[in-house]
Amino acid sequence: MRHLLTDKRLPDLPGAVLPAHKQVYANRNLRMESIAAIGFDMDHTLALYDHHVFEQLCFEMAIDLLVSTKGYPKLIRDTPYDRSAIVRGLIVDKRLGNIIKMDANGYVARVRHGGELLSREDRRAAYKRGRIRLSTNRYRVVDTLFDLPEGSLYTALVALKDGSPGTIKTSYKVLFEDIRDAIDTIHRDGSLKRQIMSDLPRFFVKDSLLEVTLTKFREAGKKLFLLTNSEPDYTGAVMSYILSNGGASWTDLFDLIICTSHKPGFFLQQGKGRAVPPSSVPGLDHQPGQCYTGGDAFFLESKLGAIGDSILYFGDHTYGDILRSKKSVGWRTAMIVPEVEEEILATLPVRDSIRELETVEAALEDLTLERDHLLSVPDHDPEAAGVLLDHFKSGLGRRAHLQKRIAAAYSPVWGSIFREGRASSRFGEQIKDVACIYTSRVSNLNHYPAQKFFVSARERMPHE
Repeated sequence: MRHLLTDKRLPDLPGAVLPAHKQVYANRNLRMESIAAIGFDMDHTLALYDHHVFEQLCFEMAIDLLVSTKGYPKLIRDTPYDRSAIVRGLIVDKRLGNIIKMDANGYVARVRHGGELLSREDRRAAYKRGRIRLSTNRYRVVDTLFDLPEGSLYTALVALKDGSPGTIKTSYKVLFEDIRDAIDTIHRDGSLKRQIMSDLPRFFVKDSLLEVTLTKFREAGKKLFLLTNSEPDYTGAVMSYILSNGGASWTDLFDLIICTSHKPGFFLQQGKGRAVPPSSVPGLDHQPGQCYTGGDAFFLESKLGAIGDSILYFGDHTYGDILRSKKSVGWRTAMIVPEVEEEILATLPVRDSIRELETVEAALEDLTLERDHLLSVPDHDPEAAGVLLDHFKSGLGRRAHLQKRIAAAYSPVWGSIFREGRASSRFGEQIKDVACIYTSRVSNLNHYPAQKFFVSARERMPHE
């Protein structure tokens, strides 16, 4: 993922430069000209939450349920929310109470238990093979932005359980399942959404370019649809707020709206899903035949008159939105990854160091080859070998200095969300695998022609 380094000059706007955090990145070639319909998830895709406010509320509501329904001590109400404790792509080990970061090859690279990172020795003792089988019930992937509060709460309560024996008497596994149940409950019973709907400006960040972007697609002849798991009343309230710019109703921007879609099952029903018009909800009932609940991908395609790879779908969830829409029905995929913007902006001060590190590492590889060649000669020149060794040691020292400086720009616990060492992280690799294109927000597409041909970078094998 090379997005950390370069701003891009816009071909259609001479002299204009698009900052790296506003760009769209292509993993596979995508001709927008061949796209007939464009779909969007709502939560964290069109509707951008104020993450700190939203996650803090989820965190506090989950704690309230743990105390009131699960018998946890009241002192856990004093637990502070630490957003830095967890990032997407991590793995929860429910048996040992650990949080794990894996690289693209499936190796356990970092492990946190409570508030402490495990040493290399302790990490190897816990995961002797270096790899884990995520298919077992022992592990849960922190896959969505909705998962972050539960991961942070689990980390904090594991630390409390270990630091104050007897305070929390359940096992690590039961502790996680209790937290998971509490988070599920506030989403399922409507209590969380009622609080959000009571003060929408507090929880959402309006994007002034969102409506402009959607209109641009419509004017280019694209059919637009909204496909969300949220219920009609919540969808109507949120969409009315984020697209309330004094013009026509937000529903006029979409050819089809499907709420309570039950993704990822929506992509797996194969014609068996039942779509019904929602009950009368303000903002959703003025155009008969446009708004539904339920259904499946086959119903959606028949309503739009578009199928398979002529449909592009934007979502933030690697499994529920992106993987299933790609694998099950062959749609093209666009992943919304707000962490791209966050990480690019955080690493701007060390751009030059990142470039220099690449140069230093390439030089060290060359020096290694020279050293090996020199030492393979029976009567090699000791003085030349000494000079080469001095250069090598100097390069190692410079590399260590640069690595330390660059690391300070990332999370002190997890490092880059997209990388682990010189490899991609598991999360970074997932994005490369499942998303045709990715960007930090939908409105970034407004900086490109509606019929843009997104071209992926040429991949190289090590020998090339």
